[in-house]
Amino acid sequence: MIKKVLLGIGTLVILLIATAFFSIKSAQSDPPPQVVANFTNLDKIEKISKYRSCTGHVTVPQDERETKRNMKHYFWVKPEYNKPKTVEIYSPYDGYVADIRSEPDLNLEGEIWISSKKMFALIPPLGVWTFSAQHIDIRSDLKLGDQVKSGELIGWLATSKTRGDSFDIIYARSGFPPKKIDNWTGPFSDLDSVFNHMSSDVQAEYQKKGVSMEKLILSKETRDQNPCQYRDGGPYFAPPQNNQDDWVELH
Repeated sequence: MIKKVLLGIGTLVILLIATAFFSIKSAQSDPPPQVVANFTNLDKIEKISKYRSCTGHVTVPQDERETKRNMKHYFWVKPEYNKPKTVEIYSPYDGYVADIRSEPDLNLEGEIWISSKKMFALIPPLGVWTFSAQHIDIRSDLKLGDQVKSGELIGWLATSKTRGDSFDIIYARSGFPPKKIDNWTGPFSDLDSVFNHMSSDVQAEYQKKGVSMEKLILSKETRDQNPCQYRDGGPYFAPPQNNQDDWVELH
């Protein structure tokens, strides 16, 4: 009897592992999801950091084909809107909650990842292009695996007295295991600017604010020729942290 129970449990575990594996492999072959809804209200945003900027901390792929740069965007909020539940964050496309994290001890109030395809429960979206908003207060009823629609509210800017008046937007593939890079734990196998994956309608909203895709994305060659400098060996970049060349202001 015990042998039959153990055999049944073993078979179930194998089936679960196989299902998880094929779920991930199937999602990895999907094209990067397109942003069809703006994920915030641009009237409340003062400026956006450039892709490959020298502000904040290092964010690069695990294979270090690019180094000493920040390959995500900071959205800096106008001072009058830096209040709890005031700056809304929306889902950029139809998808599913692929991961949720909160580590207040590390100044990470909330982080949410949205994949375009439903992943196997409890398995992180490894190797799958996903959208992430970080340093936000996530909607309390959202949980792992929930479906969200494009333009649906998923949270708000998390206010902070120490971190600054901003939230992070990342468009990336997760890798495993995480890799230590210049005193930063790198979880990404690949990164790209979210602005490379926006529909023309969403891009037009930024253009109305005087923001072009060319202004927001520094080329790899430009950054290679002008490398960022660390403070105390990394992962944070040396002052000035708010160098005008690292930001694009909205009008």
